Amino acid sequence: MAQIELKALQKAWDDAVAVQDMNLTIQDGEFVAILGPSGCGKSTTLLMLAGLYLPTGGDILFDGTRVNEVEARHRNVGIVFQSYALYPNMSVLQNILFPTRSQQTPDAEKRAREMAEMVQINQLLERRPSQLSGGQQQRVALARALIKRPNLLLLDEPLSNLDATLRLTMRAEIRRITRDLGVTTILVTHDQLEATTMADRVVCMNAGRIEQIGRAEDLYLRPDTLFVAGFIGSPPMNLISLPHPLIEVPSIARTFGLRPEALRPAETGLPAQVTHFEPMGREVLTTVQTPLGLLRFLEAGTQPRWQVGDSLHLTHARDDAILFDGTGARIPNATALMTEQGYA
Repeated sequence: MAQIELKALQKAWDDAVAVQDMNLTIQDGEFVAILGPSGCGKSTTLLMLAGLYLPTGGDILFDGTRVNEVEARHRNVGIVFQSYALYPNMSVLQNILFPTRSQQTPDAEKRAREMAEMVQINQLLERRPSQLSGGQQQRVALARALIKRPNLLLLDEPLSNLDATLRLTMRAEIRRITRDLGVTTILVTHDQLEATTMADRVVCMNAGRIEQIGRAEDLYLRPDTLFVAGFIGSPPMNLISLPHPLIEVPSIARTFGLRPEALRPAETGLPAQVTHFEPMGREVLTTVQTPLGLLRFLEAGTQPRWQVGDSLHLTHARDDAILFDGTGARIPNATALMTEQGYA
């Protein structure tokens, strides 16, 4: 396995910059998710790691060795693409064995069968891809990526073609397999749930840059930037532009943020009128019109407590507020700062 380092990594085509000044260290055996919207640079980063794109700046290091110009076939990297890219005229066993075709590997078939057993498709080895379900095809692609015992496993939106129930199963399976093998893994996805449930750490990207690196709970509870605050979480954070006469905060603050679950109905507080609600299983998301604009709050329960047009009041704990400055950066220790400056 390998420790991966990206140092000031860049990729550009003419005037279009896809990745800029990317610095990241991934420890041996760590599972990291690169998360972001379409066009943020996450897939470009993956293709540079795979050796399919050549960086235009910076360095890629595997265990301290620079690999910028090392060809893809010599990097010992396994890749699972979104499309799985299985060969339709080959059996499952032949597909798994394909990466070893140019090598003299006496135990290749034994290893292929071990990988098939690990991903639980050992009963399907004689079938063709057309005879498999989407989840089975994904397991074949994963076994094929792992047969060479790669230093690095790259997963490019591997669950996007699966239904919701199968995604849940495969998230757990992929995490189990990578943990059992101890393989350094990088998942590229736009799906927050995949990133936050599978990865040890999440790298949130936007417009070719890293916005924040950390555990899922850090990005959710302590977003470093306005982008992370608005991107992470479903539903996203309530963001209120400042200054606002109803909110007293230090003058440095330009945006006031509250997670929907931080707001709660109370006898007194911010007046609100219900405009919409959405049952979400065990919770109900309610949208209200307030003097601060439209806000959303979550309440436990399968049915809404309110009807459209109902009036209520909302409150929150001061510690739940997150403040951002004019650059979009989170103001650290906002609660302490408010206390020191005499804000209620």
